[in-house]
This record gives sequence, structure tokens and C-alpha cells, in this order.
Amino acid sequence: MLGPLEVLSGEQSLPLGGVKQRATLGYLLLQANQVVPTSQLLSALWSTDNAPATARKILQNAVWGLRGMLSEHGPAAGAAGELVTRAPGYMIRVDPDRVDLHLFRRRVSEGRARLSAGAQHEAVRLLGEALDLWRGPVLADLVETGTMWPELTAVQNSRLDVLEDYLEAKLRCGEHYAVLGELETTVEAEPLRERSSGLLMLALYRCGRQVDALSVYNRIRATLVEDLGLEPGHELRRLQQAILAQDQTLDLASAPLGTAAPVPVPAAPAAQPPPAAALPGYRDAAAQFSGHEDRRPLLAAVASPAHRTRSDERQVAVAKWPAQPRGAPVHSRTAVRTAPVAERPHLSVLLVQNRLTPGHNGFRPESMDEDFEHLNAVTRKQIERLGGEPVATIGAVTLGLFRPCSAAADDGTRRAQEPGAALRAVRAAAAVRDRLAVPVPQPARPAPPGLTFHASVATGRALVRFQPGDGTAPTVNGALLDLCQALLTVTAPGEIRVCAATRAATVSVVAYGLADGSPSAWRALDLPAEDSPAGGGAI
Repeated sequence: MLGPLEVLSGEQSLPLGGVKQRATLGYLLLQANQVVPTSQLLSALWSTDNAPATARKILQNAVWGLRGMLSEHGPAAGAAGELVTRAPGYMIRVDPDRVDLHLFRRRVSEGRARLSAGAQHEAVRLLGEALDLWRGPVLADLVETGTMWPELTAVQNSRLDVLEDYLEAKLRCGEHYAVLGELETTVEAEPLRERSSGLLMLALYRCGRQVDALSVYNRIRATLVEDLGLEPGHELRRLQQAILAQDQTLDLASAPLGTAAPVPVPAAPAAQPPPAAALPGYRDAAAQFSGHEDRRPLLAAVASPAHRTRSDERQVAVAKWPAQPRGAPVHSRTAVRTAPVAERPHLSVLLVQNRLTPGHNGFRPESMDEDFEHLNAVTRKQIERLGGEPVATIGAVTLGLFRPCSAAADDGTRRAQEPGAALRAVRAAAAVRDRLAVPVPQPARPAPPGLTFHASVATGRALVRFQPGDGTAPTVNGALLDLCQALLTVTAPGEIRVCAATRAATVSVVAYGLADGSPSAWRALDLPAEDSPAGGGAI
């Protein structure tokens, strides 16, 4: 059940029939060893206004088919259960240990009991075994057919709760470096789960990344305020205060991994009980700091620089990067702090690689350094001309960043897939390719012999860090950059390859063809002439 629905007899997977028969079995297994009323089953299989006149007969046929399958592979053959009629409906009898969902729940119960008892390593083992039972979203094959039951949502949410328990147990064991990747993935997928964000903040802090930990708090606070009109909960706010104060209760005790050790605690009111002598997790750290909120001021909003240009020749000003999420108050009792700021905005990234082929007729190895310098300069100039920001150049590869032209002037609600960013990135790639392909008169430097052009564009969210006020280019990290790099690796000479999101954002202007038959990669085939330097009016 923890994945596509599957019934095994020994090593053999049994045929489960059509969608309604599979859905009947799945719903009964969600409430195994309990009587499910016929009316409840009918509501699960059809919506009230969509049930056919023969719905009850279809259900009876599904039950009959399931009984035949289970009886053919009965207990002697290793089948898992028996479907019986019990007023006012049906019940499937099954050994809970033969159903992965119920085995998951048992392991979770045992793991949480060990976690409460302070047996952190045993809790990690049991909770890890529970999570390993999952093969995908619960009843994934039924979900693909449009099945939407509240029970499925509850089970899926329970997995997130267990994942947080597991990661907290690992934090208590001192494995803060090991959990960073999984925590970042979880927070990216579930940006409103405060506990996941708190665990990530604690892990980052223990890895010596205090600024990154505070950026996580700023990000979830901005999301909660903008989307729901809510402030973060007390535990998350206390954890932020503890990080600002660099409170010793957040640090791991200097004891060997896996041993219990006393945890340093800040001076507390006399009525406050001492904490348990165990390595603290997220909730422990937040609770231990209770009552110390005023020790350090709240994190102040960081003023962002005005529009800045990389050179006097730049035609489009770079959009400013807000240093604090919209709606965040500036506390009058706090001095403004200039610190690196991290955001995950929607944008488009462009990678351009100009390769020089040794052995080509006319290839000059002695001039490679100057050739690369010239090629990168051409690339940077075209990126800037179309409103992008060339943020890095490594060897023959240049990275350009594109945001909507009006991002610095409006309320920040525009996204990179709206008019401007994706198209300008594609046009910048085409401009570099065309500029290097057309012979130009002196004193401009011609393209060197043996040159091949390759470019890729990806659109979505990326992790952007920048230092307000110092004028340096931001850094870009995350899965979006990995996707763009993967596209660039397989790009043919002269080709501009884009991701599905970029294609969707520009298909009304740019003609595309599938790359290698994959729906996730597209080749730009035809691009109309630019309407304006910034590509205005296009997507």
C-alpha cells in the first residue's frame, strides 16, 4: 500500500483486476479488520453526483472478483487475507504484519517510544525501518486514476511526521551533517512545515552556518505572513532567538557520538526545571530557550541596494535583490545588520559554453587564453544587453541570471515564467551564437577556429545569496542549476537546449523540437528577431 497497490503470494504478484476492484481492495485495506459499510464504499468509489445506477452491482462484482483471487491464493498459498460480508458492509481479515501500512504504524509506535525514552539510536533504527517500507505515494496507482480520499492524505501526512521524528532523532545522535541534504529537500517540498524548518535551522547552526539558519527562518516567516497572514509559532521564534544569542543549549555536548551527556543550559528563572541530560533536538532547543526571548534583539530587516549596473554600457539595470521578505517589520530597538541574504526566487538561468577543438585546422594553442577571454566577454556583453546578470565565468562556461525587468519596481509578485525572463535568457543564448558565427570587421576580434557553441536555459526556483550594498554579483545554487548543467552536458554544437518550464514559458514565441525524444528537454529551432533590447512583449 505504501506505493502502488500490490498483493504478493510468495514471490508472485497477483492480478487485482480493474480500477474499481483495486480501489475496493485499497479502501478495505485502509481499514483492515474493520467492517466498512456499503454506503461508505460506494462514496469512496464514486462521487455523489457521478454514481451510476448500477453502482451497487459494480461493487458486488468487485467483491466477488477479489474473493475469487484471494481464495485461489488462500492462506496455504501465502495470500494475505480473506474478504467477508459483515453487516452493514464488508471486512477484510488480514494479519497486520502482512500489510506494509500497518507494519509501518507499528514500527513508528515503537520508534517514538524509544525516542521518548531517550534511546536515540534505537529510535533512528526503528523509524528508519518504517520509512524504508515506502515505495512511493500511498496507493500511487489509484491516485493516478483520480482517486482522492481523505484517508490517503492522512497517511501521506503521517509519513512527513515520521520523517521529522527520524531526522530529529538523528540530530540528537549528533548527525547534523548527515541530515542536511534530506532536511533541505523536505523544507523545499513542504515550505509551510515549521518543524522541518526548525530542524534545518538547528542542523545548519550546528554545522557553523548561523547566517543560513537565520535565512531559513526569514524564508518561512515571509511565506507564512504572505500566504496565510500568520507569524511563526512560539517554538520556531524561540529557536531563532537562541540562534541570534548563540545560546549554548543549541550546541552538542563534547561527548562521543551516541553517549548521553549533560547539555549546557543558560541561566533560567528559578521556577524553570532543568532539562534532561540528553542531546537536544529541535523541540528541546526551543523549549530550553523559553523565557530568554529578550536576551538578544530580533533580527533586523536588511536594507537592499538600489538598482545597480555592472558597467556604464549596460542597457538594463539589474533588478535589486530584496534583503528581507516583504512584510517583515523593522524593530526600532534593533540596529540594521548587513549580512549575507539568501532567497529562492523564480528566475531563469543561462549557461553558455564556447568550446575550442584542438586539432582543428587553424587552431592556435598559444592563443587559447586570449580566445577564451574574448569569447567570455562576448557572452557577458550579450547577457547584460538583454537585462541579465553574468554572475560567474569558469573556464569556457559563463552563467547568466535573468529576472523579470520590472521585478525591482513592482511589489515582487512577478515570476520568471511571466513576460521577460525566460525569453530574454533564450534570446541572449541566440545572440551569443549569432555574434560568434558572423564575421566582423577589425578591430573586433573574429571567432577563433575550431569553436563550437553550446547553451542551456532552465527556469524555476534557485537558491540565491548576495551581500547587500557591496555591488558584487550574487551566487546561485540548487537543483535548477544542476538541471541547466545536465542540459548543457548533452547539448550538440550550435544548439540551445531548454527545460520544459522554459519551453512552456516561451513556446508562443520560440519554435521548439524534442531533444532525444525526452519531454523534459527541448531544442530551440526558430527564434524571431528581438522586439526590443529586453525582449518586452514576449513571454
